Amino acid sequence: MLKDKEIEVSSNLDLNYLEELAQKEPIKKIFKETKKENSPIIDDHIINQSTLSQLNRIESKQNAILEILDTMPKLSTEIIMEDINRDDEDILKLNLELFCARFVILSTKANNKNIEELLLNLQNISQHLFSNSFHIFSNKKSPVQTALTKIILIGMGDSILNHYLNKTEELLKQIDSFAKISIFEQHYNFANLLLDKGLLLNSITLFNELTGVYIIESIKTYSKNINKSIYILGEENSSKLHSQAKEFVDTLFMKDVIIPLFPNHKVPKDIDREIARKLQNINRTWSNRGDENLFKRYIYISNRIRVIRNSVAHANMEISFKDINNQLKELASDFYYLAIQKNIFKK
Repeated sequence: MLKDKEIEVSSNLDLNYLEELAQKEPIKKIFKETKKENSPIIDDHIINQSTLSQLNRIESKQNAILEILDTMPKLSTEIIMEDINRDDEDILKLNLELFCARFVILSTKANNKNIEELLLNLQNISQHLFSNSFHIFSNKKSPVQTALTKIILIGMGDSILNHYLNKTEELLKQIDSFAKISIFEQHYNFANLLLDKGLLLNSITLFNELTGVYIIESIKTYSKNINKSIYILGEENSSKLHSQAKEFVDTLFMKDVIIPLFPNHKVPKDIDREIARKLQNINRTWSNRGDENLFKRYIYISNRIRVIRNSVAHANMEISFKDINNQLKELASDFYYLAIQKNIFKK
């Protein structure tokens, strides 16, 4: 027997049962009560046949629907992860909010395994971002890819949790996209991202390094001898080489003096002169095209970034955080124009 208000859908309906149902008094009564005065009398046989015809059509439609359902893949009833309890949900919301705002993870402890693993991956990402170490994001086993997988496993929550899950996913995809471009542009994008998150010291450190990196990466393309010499110097101390490259360009175009790229290394003087000659020719070409003082503008940006970096790195900074942040954004925009859009040191 069917329970009250329960309808059983079957592809094997009993037609005899349906016929008996059609012959019951309530169905006849419905037809008879709806007859208008002087309307033709509807025969009981016609009522039964009409009702059966309608029921047969219903059965045919049910059979067609069931046949379609049988061909569809069965949905798994397995639950991918455990239910999220209230404490885990609160921990997740707080950490995702902080990660999206400042790349901060306060705690990775959670009862839910997937949540704990997600927070551990996000913490790993934070540690590499804070240390300006981005190579791990280009690896096959990138914590960014793992974190994206864990977000999918967590699924949907309330509106607030969904909001931060979506923001975190977008941020992770942005970081992942940086790993697919050149090292130089990758570092530029990370410097801007860190600046947007208010991590001023990390950002200015990257920009300060980038102004020297761009010069070195450019002059390496001038000749095989230059590339070989740069490689040797870079192997000894790449950071010092980048700093010396800025000094080399600065003195060459502001004081008309050639200084060695690496003073304490026995590099042939003709290499320095070759680099200087190439740079002067490129600068002259820009001037002939109507773009004068591009190199001097670059030198100004490089020196200004270095001053800000030294100011931020020391205590008792006199300039406000907001002012320095705005200045750095302007300098970053100018750097992008000269180094990436125009590529002024290109041979």
